Amino acid sequence: MEHKINKIFKNKIESLKQYNFLVAVSGGVDSMVLANLFIQNNLNFSIAHCNFDLRAEESNADEEFILSWSKNNNIKCYSSKFSTKAFCEKSKVGIQEGARNLRYNWFNELKVIHKFDYIVTAHHLDDQLETYLINSMRGTGLNGLLGIPEITSNLFRPLLQILKDEILMYADINKIDFREDSSNSKNDYYRNMIRNSIIPEFKKFDDNVMLKFKTTVNNLISTKIFVETTIKQKKIKFFEIDNDKIKVKIGDLLNLEPLEFYIHHLFIDYDFNFKEIIKIFKSDSGKFIISKTHRLTKNKNLLIITRND
Repeated sequence: MEHKINKIFKNKIESLKQYNFLVAVSGGVDSMVLANLFIQNNLNFSIAHCNFDLRAEESNADEEFILSWSKNNNIKCYSSKFSTKAFCEKSKVGIQEGARNLRYNWFNELKVIHKFDYIVTAHHLDDQLETYLINSMRGTGLNGLLGIPEITSNLFRPLLQILKDEILMYADINKIDFREDSSNSKNDYYRNMIRNSIIPEFKKFDDNVMLKFKTTVNNLISTKIFVETTIKQKKIKFFEIDNDKIKVKIGDLLNLEPLEFYIHHLFIDYDFNFKEIIKIFKSDSGKFIISKTHRLTKNKNLLIITRND
């Protein structure tokens, strides 16, 4: 009988089979299962491995493992070693943020140079829940609650609806070799603390918590589609394009409820702070605000949006 993960993967990849993929592989169980799924389905792909040089010889051993696996399976492998700590100190960012920046910057460089259609990562449902909790505690909107998108213009995450336990079981059944990252067991980072301490308690309280969370994500996705459709309709109705300007009647905006939500989403493409836009409603004619890309000016009962020179 075909395994559940195989079925889900085939369904996700069906419309993309003709493309060329760059699969991010750390050596851990998630990415090794993903790489094996790509082999089983005869897809055109290469792999990319990041050695962040954060775990001394363990990081080097991960890299050697990936290079050996790639050679044995005749898969093109790109590998890069980063001076992550030095980069983070120079950029004044935390280790996880710095590693993420290094990783995706390099992936995108490879994508352009070697003409890959998609960068593929092995994020799964447990990762999605971790992101949901982190963003919730930071204060976020709908996009933050959704966290990790399954597919964008250049990123694809086919395992996003799969549980970590299912990935581990699949690896065991199919005898897939992988490496354990010792840092995952330490609560040095916020995400690790949530993964190792908080989510296990949720599962003790309710062993169906992950499936219920999956339903929540699907509901949020439906809500996002509804919101985006509504905002698009309002924008078509209220935003008048006049050569190189966009004109919006303030009176039309004031009738929207909830006002702050609408203003934020209607003007988000222009990089304005919605609170500043609302303030300008009652300002004198000629008052303006400037974003990195645009200028918004009040002209009597209108807002005029133009590009910065």
